[in-house]
Amino acid sequence: MDFIPKAEWQWVFDHQQGKLSVAGLDWAIPIVYESNMLRLRESQTLSFTVEDVTRYIELFESEPLSHFEESLRCKIILHLLAIDIFHKPIMPKSWLFEASEKPKMQFDNGELGILITTGDHESAKYMVLEQQDNFCLCMLFDESHLFPNGKTFKQFQIIKVTVDKLTPCLQVQPQEWVSFQNAG
Repeated sequence: MDFIPKAEWQWVFDHQQGKLSVAGLDWAIPIVYESNMLRLRESQTLSFTVEDVTRYIELFESEPLSHFEESLRCKIILHLLAIDIFHKPIMPKSWLFEASEKPKMQFDNGELGILITTGDHESAKYMVLEQQDNFCLCMLFDESHLFPNGKTFKQFQIIKVTVDKLTPCLQVQPQEWVSFQNAG
């Protein structure tokens, strides 16, 4: 698979199955967000716009994502674009996580942090997508994260938490990443 967008790349939403994906001529990449979290109401196919392609290429060539293999980088970026284009706003769910023992009050976009669930103390790595004031929008970076209520987050799902819940990862990530969201 060539990881640079082509004219045939499309967003495909199947309302009956409640699934969004990105499809090329002979492949499809599923997007993990549930249909109730998306602003799509009916089955439809939408071509990638010039803005989608431009933003994809900016992120694909960005320093913070450059150390990931191309297939993972592609999946991260497609989920970031899906958030920006289709995802409904979300409310913080900080009560699901313990306060960090080593809080850091400012995270950079693209930085990895750890969230630990209350109760079972299950930890997982999340990528900070954006920090606004005391809140961070985070994307699950690990393959899954199990919660005490039995719910499991899949890789790339997002959650908003207060910054005091995030523990910085020890590994250093490049921090020159502009917000994933379009200005405007």
